[in-house]
Amino acid sequence: MKESRTIKTAIIDDQQAYIETLKDHLSLIPEIEICGSASNYKQARKLLANEDLDLVFLDVEMPRKTGFELLKEARTAGYKFSVIFCTASDSYGIQAIRESAFDYIVKPVRFEELKEIMERFKKQRSTNLKAVSIPMFHGFAGMPEIIVLPTCSGIQFIDINRILMFRSAKANELGKSSWEVMLTDETIIRLTGEISAQRILNHYSKGRFIQLSQSCIVNLSFLNMVEYKTHQCILVPPFDKIELTVSRAHLSNLKDKFDAF
Repeated sequence: MKESRTIKTAIIDDQQAYIETLKDHLSLIPEIEICGSASNYKQARKLLANEDLDLVFLDVEMPRKTGFELLKEARTAGYKFSVIFCTASDSYGIQAIRESAFDYIVKPVRFEELKEIMERFKKQRSTNLKAVSIPMFHGFAGMPEIIVLPTCSGIQFIDINRILMFRSAKANELGKSSWEVMLTDETIIRLTGEISAQRILNHYSKGRFIQLSQSCIVNLSFLNMVEYKTHQCILVPPFDKIELTVSRAHLSNLKDKFDAF
């Protein structure tokens, strides 16, 4: 996520009148910068390729391809932005949640509703900026917390702040599993087969990691939200496009651990 306070925004809708109404509403909200709009598939693809976008208002029922299909294409291409789906129907709410949309607006949009949504967006964006502005992205501050990992090629010394998650991976064609470490720069470190989930939690985590499933242990510093209904786990940007889910048993453990109702 960029450090600028300006929220670079795009609007995609097949109704030009709705685009103009939304632009008028957004012009009254500080920090919003409209980077463009699109009313068809070709225009939308070009607009979504803007790597500076922070937020996209995206119509669901678009001609040729739906808003969900457009979003999938953009994410596959590696473009990262938050999405607020807009539609005349209220039947797409569950799918919008599954697509990790920030919110969902049923047309016609009311200014007060839009203002409330944008206030929540700015608040979450500010929180995420603070969360990812930790030393790993700008050089480490203070003393690093070094742990020692037994890897397939030797002993590796690594700062615990650089570890995004531990995850289980197939080690060979026989299907034998082993654990690996994924760092914040997407480097993968394969651990020896003797390492178990329990050993990771007891010996390496230092209370900084939580187990989401039998195959994933994530750094708590990067976990933004765990959704009860979908069991989806959302990481802070720029890692929020990684798809993770928590198992039923481990969700129950998390609720007990953090006294969540």
